[in-house]
Amino acid sequence: MRSSLFLAVTSALIASVWAHDGPHDTPTAPSVCLSAPTNATCSSFVIPSATITGAIGDICKASSFLPGCSLNTACSADSSLNATYCAPLTILATLCTATDDAALTNSTCGTTYNVFCSKDSLIPGCKSLPAFPGLPSGKAVTGAIYSVCQEMPMMTDCKICPAPDAKTGYSNCDEVKAWKGLCLDMPDMTQCPPFNTMCNSTKFAPFCNMDYKSPNNGTVTSPTNTTNTTNPSTPAGGNGKSGAGALADSMVMTSLVAIVAGVFALIL
Repeated sequence: MRSSLFLAVTSALIASVWAHDGPHDTPTAPSVCLSAPTNATCSSFVIPSATITGAIGDICKASSFLPGCSLNTACSADSSLNATYCAPLTILATLCTATDDAALTNSTCGTTYNVFCSKDSLIPGCKSLPAFPGLPSGKAVTGAIYSVCQEMPMMTDCKICPAPDAKTGYSNCDEVKAWKGLCLDMPDMTQCPPFNTMCNSTKFAPFCNMDYKSPNNGTVTSPTNTTNTTNPSTPAGGNGKSGAGALADSMVMTSLVAIVAGVFALIL
């Protein structure tokens, strides 16, 4: 009798702890929103971070010279940068909406961003995290650098990039770095209005400030900046509980264990 009573009380308390602790990790099926983003259920859908960072990684592994990949490098190296400009979805949007670069990006964008962030998509992030403002396509940046360096080949930053590849039309270099150096050195050149407009709008230091130094010297330490822009109160990979919440849970658990011990002592 006493054993049965003890087991009943213990089971009830364990169930209480489980309920208090909230939902536990369970596998989730791929959402219809990744392929049919106009579905009504997509109005609250959050695109999985792995889907976004995987697409960025695929593009930048093959075409690291694209401006969106320079953005990815800058954001990955400095976590203090603007969280909106460095949001992974912003970086992917920057890569995938540069139509001049579609020959390089469409194999990835055509099955990811261009599908779930199509024109009529109901996924909120697609509208709240658009492409980096004013950052041109890689093709446009290549053309600007080449034009300047044809006119003034002795400019220091012309040494950064070789002439565009005859087959691809791109220079395999840090094109944004060269563009930045040339236009900060001579902002009145006819090739620089897009740069000036972008920097006046964003003040994004890695692209617009000659004195900016990356904390990691521009080294990418992760595929993208991992700032959680969907729910800033939830750490990446966390369960959404603050330190205070976790402490409260611990105290509840300790109290319940003490109650179990007390009940057991009374029964005996």
